[in-house]
Amino acid sequence: MSNPLDPDAVSRAREARMRLRHRRQMLWALVGVCVVASALIWALWVVPVSQSVAAARPTPLGEAAELPAEGVTGVWASGTAALLGLVECRAETADGISLRTWSAPSPGWEDTLWWMTPRTGFSPVRSIADAGGPAASVTCSSRIDSYDGEFLLAGDVTAGGGGVGLGRMGNVDYPTGTLLALGAVGLPLFSFFMTIVLLVQGLRARRFDR
Repeated sequence: MSNPLDPDAVSRAREARMRLRHRRQMLWALVGVCVVASALIWALWVVPVSQSVAAARPTPLGEAAELPAEGVTGVWASGTAALLGLVECRAETADGISLRTWSAPSPGWEDTLWWMTPRTGFSPVRSIADAGGPAASVTCSSRIDSYDGEFLLAGDVTAGGGGVGLGRMGNVDYPTGTLLALGAVGLPLFSFFMTIVLLVQGLRARRFDR
C-alpha cells in the first residue's frame, strides 16, 4: 500500500494535474478557433448568399436572365423540375462563347442550411463561372417540357467550385461548398458542447484541488 505522502506519488499526481490542465488549455484554444472559423463562414458566406437569394428576381424556366458582370453566380431553381433534378442551364456571352458550369455539391447548402433560404422552394442547382466582363445571359429549362418552375441568379454556394485536399496524404478532395456547409452548422455545435464539457471539468478540477 503506497504512502499518500510519498514524494513520488505526490509528484505523479502533480504531473497528472498539469497534463489535464494543459489538455484543457488546448481544447479551449480549439474552441476559440472553431468560434472564429464559424463566425467567418457565416459573415462571408452564409449571410451574403442568403441575402442575395432574397434580393434576386425569379425567372420562369425556358426564359433567359442576364448574368451579373463579375464573379461566380449560383443558379437556384424551384418547382417540380427542380425537385426531380431535371433543370439544365446554359450560359453564354453576347458573342456566343459558352461559360463553364458545374453542379452544386452534395451534401451542401440544401442539406444543412435549407432553413437559411429566404425563398421557399428554391434550392441551388448549378454554378456559372465569371464571364470576364462581357455581357452574358443564362437560360435554364426542364428536360421534360411538361414540368415547369422558376430559377434565379444569386450567391454561389460552391465557393468557386474548388476542393480542399484532406486525408492522410491530402489526396482526397472535398468540395469547398460541402466543407463550408458542414462547418457552418457543425463548428458552432462543437464549440457549444465542448464549452459545456470544459466548464464542468474545470469545476470538478477546482473542487478536487480544494
